[in-house]
Amino acid sequence: MTENMDVFVEHGLIKKGTMQARRYQIEISRTCLNKNTLCVLPTGLGKTNIAVLVVVHRLDVFRDSRAIVLAPTRPLVEQHYKSFMRYLDLEDVELSMVTGTLKPAERERVYRDSIVRVIFATPQTIKNDLKRGIIRLDNFSILVIDETHHSVGMYAYPYVVKKYREQAENQRIVGLTASPGSDLSKIKEVMKNTGLDTIEIRSEEEEDVSPYVMKSETEWIHVELPERFRKIAALI
Repeated sequence: MTENMDVFVEHGLIKKGTMQARRYQIEISRTCLNKNTLCVLPTGLGKTNIAVLVVVHRLDVFRDSRAIVLAPTRPLVEQHYKSFMRYLDLEDVELSMVTGTLKPAERERVYRDSIVRVIFATPQTIKNDLKRGIIRLDNFSILVIDETHHSVGMYAYPYVVKKYREQAENQRIVGLTASPGSDLSKIKEVMKNTGLDTIEIRSEEEEDVSPYVMKSETEWIHVELPERFRKIAALI
């Protein structure tokens, strides 16, 4: 079956002609709307698009609610911010980035600004601000967790999720990752720590995914190791 790549998503909060209507993304997003879901997709196949689809639906259903998108590093936070800006039919002032580079008082102003509908942040920043009491998550109808596989040990994600589940009135959690881990117990731990109930997995070989996989060629180049490297290798 060949997908029509000229079909675009139509939604009141998505700019016309900006997002391809990929069947697998739409199917996964439907699961996410009904259950807290871990989405496992290879890099480059549009995990962020799935997050966008879920976010616009939640903001549409819960008209006065907000969304929060978390990513482990500032560059990833900025990447998500730019992606959402490209797709969402919202004013620039309705989306805001919050990281540790902003002073707590400035972050609090963002949290209190009713115009801001989508916040992009690092989990450590939100964890710290929850402890400071300058943010509450009551009115966030969707929490997106990028690189969900980090949700182990003392990392900030489990703490933020715990507070979200305690405070949010209309809850939905979406986890995104390309590498959930090869160990089943690790995957179960990640899902437990992030309040996720089910998992959606797609590989590059699947029928509805393969048309969007970028073709690549591998060329092996053999080089002679320096003497120092060969000595190290011999010792190993």
